[in-house]
Amino acid sequence: MKDFMISDVARRAGVRPSALRYYESVGLLPAPRRVNGQRRYDASVLQALAIIQLAQQAGFTIPETVSYTHLT
Repeated sequence: MKDFMISDVARRAGVRPSALRYYESVGLLPAPRRVNGQRRYDASVLQALAIIQLAQQAGFTIPETVSYTHLT
């Protein structure tokens, strides 16, 4: 399975790398593994980001989204 660097994920998902780091810090995304200090994500992060973006489009706030993801 291919790992993606933060810039790859950001470009594919249409978000800034800082958004990915923020989502990790608030618990929306799990901390990725690191290789030589660089974040490496697997492809499942793209699906998680699509769900986060859908929640935002539906009007949910980040805290509401975090709360929901911790219930499941």
